[in-house]
Amino acid sequence: MSIFGIAKKGFGKAVKAYKQKKIAVGKSTREERIKYGKRDTDIKSVPPTKLSVTESLKKTKGDEYHRRIKKLDEGRNKVSEGKKMIKEGQKIRKRMKETGTAFQFKNQKSYHAIDPGDAKKYNIKDGIAGGKK
Repeated sequence: MSIFGIAKKGFGKAVKAYKQKKIAVGKSTREERIKYGKRDTDIKSVPPTKLSVTESLKKTKGDEYHRRIKKLDEGRNKVSEGKKMIKEGQKIRKRMKETGTAFQFKNQKSYHAIDPGDAKKYNIKDGIAGGKK
């Protein structure tokens, strides 16, 4: 081996030690961890399955299908609750309009509350604001 080869080999060891120190501290990049880090052949975080490949695929697809069904049911329930809440709100507004505690202009969708005793002050009539008849 030539002098340059020996120097190269020593320099390579120094670089490897430096990179491993960087990995240990936690300031390394992904490429450095892959190239200079200690890599196991097996994945330890996920245990191997005891099922065959086809059974495992069938189970995974079934689990995903079940998750999608649950998510769809949640959405359906939220829609039905929303419709129920809309009906309740409309009922409250209609009741307030009938009792004279709120009024609605004919050309607008919004409802407005009336201060107690102000119905006569503003002269709210059926033709103008859709008040009491």
